[in-house]
Amino acid sequence: MLDDAAINVRNLEMSFGELVAFRDLSIDVKPGRFVVLIGPSGCGKSTLLRNIADLLTSTDGEIRVFGASPAESRRRRRFSFVFQEATLLPWRNALDNVRLPLQVGGWSGLGRQSRDERELLDLVGLEGREDAYPWQLSGGQRQRVAIARALVTQPDILLMDEPFGALDEITRDGLNEELLRIWRETGTTIVFVTHSLAEAAFLGQSIVVMGTNPGRIVEQIDLDDEKPGNHIERKSEKFFNITSRLRAVLEKAHG
Repeated sequence: MLDDAAINVRNLEMSFGELVAFRDLSIDVKPGRFVVLIGPSGCGKSTLLRNIADLLTSTDGEIRVFGASPAESRRRRRFSFVFQEATLLPWRNALDNVRLPLQVGGWSGLGRQSRDERELLDLVGLEGREDAYPWQLSGGQRQRVAIARALVTQPDILLMDEPFGALDEITRDGLNEELLRIWRETGTTIVFVTHSLAEAAFLGQSIVVMGTNPGRIVEQIDLDDEKPGNHIERKSEKFFNITSRLRAVLEKAHG
């Protein structure tokens, strides 16, 4: 187990009755990394994320988050979760939705510093929309509010489960760029699930490719040499080569 890892997963197994979601799964995520999980439906990407977040309890194996159990790390607010849907409260405006994590779960007793809610809305590009209610915001704007809400407790880790999957391609590309900017500014460790090879190639410093039957890690691809500073142009040959490489690994996993 790596002492300096943000997340350690060792020999993890998750079963639902006779259905094995994944087996013998191990991975280490270093602090500050942007790690992307890809793979076919049913390989256990979202299930793994929920195990790390203490939303599901694994059948076997071990997870440590900064050396503590997922349950302890959740109580200490070491991570935040961004779901596929923004899950905003419709009776709260954008500012009050961002404030929500500071008003529940005993936040005041943790002695931790939060981020300013208005500054976070500015950070995600929603300056001037503080008083807007969810029904007054586009899908992309609602996800921006969800990201701001996830960051308000200054988490060390941001877990993101296909947060842009329901958006059109242009909106998704724009939010990918915004997310990288936020990641660079905050230094937060991010573990991001997607089905999109292009999204994975653009966002990830490391890409973990999973296969099925049962869910397992097929390959981990580190892109530091191809993407210095995690920068890449979507129209570049490097970008095309990375997406082609990911497709080949996925096809081999299916085969």
